Amino acid sequence: MKLTSLLVGLTLLGVQAAPRPAPVRFERVYPLQPDEGVFAYARISPSGRLLAYASEMPAGRRVTQTVTVVDLRTGQTLFTEPGIDAYWSNDGSRMIFRSALNPAHDSVSIWHKDTGALARDVAPVSLGDYFSWSLRDGKDFIMTIQSRYYNLDGDRGVLPAGTVASCAGIGTGDRPLISKDGRRITTFVRGAVVVRNVTDCQDMLNTGLQGAKADFSWDGKYVAFHTAKPGSKAYEISVVDIARRTVRTVTDLPGSSLFPSWTQDGRLCFRYDGDDYRGFMMASNVLSAPERPLPAASAALVPAAPRWDELFPETPAPAHKINVVLIWSSWSAHGPMALAALQQADAYFRGHGVDAGAVTALELSSRRADVDRVRQHESITLPEIPLAPERLAFTEALNQIPTTLLFRDGVQIDRRLGAQTYDQLREWVTAALPAHMTR
Repeated sequence: MKLTSLLVGLTLLGVQAAPRPAPVRFERVYPLQPDEGVFAYARISPSGRLLAYASEMPAGRRVTQTVTVVDLRTGQTLFTEPGIDAYWSNDGSRMIFRSALNPAHDSVSIWHKDTGALARDVAPVSLGDYFSWSLRDGKDFIMTIQSRYYNLDGDRGVLPAGTVASCAGIGTGDRPLISKDGRRITTFVRGAVVVRNVTDCQDMLNTGLQGAKADFSWDGKYVAFHTAKPGSKAYEISVVDIARRTVRTVTDLPGSSLFPSWTQDGRLCFRYDGDDYRGFMMASNVLSAPERPLPAASAALVPAAPRWDELFPETPAPAHKINVVLIWSSWSAHGPMALAALQQADAYFRGHGVDAGAVTALELSSRRADVDRVRQHESITLPEIPLAPERLAFTEALNQIPTTLLFRDGVQIDRRLGAQTYDQLREWVTAALPAHMTR
């Protein structure tokens, strides 16, 4: 029987064919200025109306980061303050962020949307930033980049803070984001995005995918994050169905799609960086994209201790006992500060006879002109070595840019996700050297 005849027959019997879902639809919602960057993630409010992001602008030899809240319907800027890492409460009435209003004293702060009131010193900065906000057992619940968490009593953190449970074989994971009910987190484990519980080690899903910070949908069924686009020097948005263990590719755009966040009605807001447009976009009907099984969980695991010649075969291993490799991108706002800190640390190593060296490598999507501009602006003279896209997956840099690798005698012994300070680099390298080689 022909398909058309079968459909007619089913209709006569009162059986209606399932309607074809509407395709994914994209809308440009807020363009960036020509010289404007975005520091780390941005977050859409639950309603999808307000966008909070850290605007990054050049200011002479400096670069400033300013938390900016924009009404996407009117284009009006509702709030600005020096700082980073804004995240909305579940009801959209408040926003937590790390304020740099006082140059001598950063503060974990909360902004009230309706009144404009600000609460300062909500919790110690030492507990971490890169906040995510949830509602657990009826209480506001904050998670930080350091896998630390605390409840809020009004606008005050309830201390002491808790720590995500450590699990056999994975520890706590790195740089988590919390689900809207406060029960689960997405985190990084040896290169893979893993979904796990906060307080125990049950019900764990290794997605087998390398990607950036993964945001939970409001019903907790899906997580969205950007991943490397196969065969291209760009990123695309992936959505994982946690229960069905499938993945959808949502974007098919020429540029890079980065850091998605969910609205309450199931749309995704994300940053787009391409020759055709630079700014924020909204994707609707994202679950209409075809799904496919997740890869095997082991597919994204990085080698435990890769050798220099496995990651960088084009470059002879330097003669130093210790070598530091910074993997960075021109589009990440963390890059310039990481480069400057590493260059300062490298000068210290050379000036104090420390047997350590430092080089840089690029992730897959950075444009040469942008790289040269950043290096020139920051007066960076550190050597740059090649890193092939197929080996980038073995560094964990697909999870977090920048990523810093530490080698001893040609073998990687550690790595750190995110920008490191000069002091952190000095202490890290010193701890890796034999005692008789330090002073």
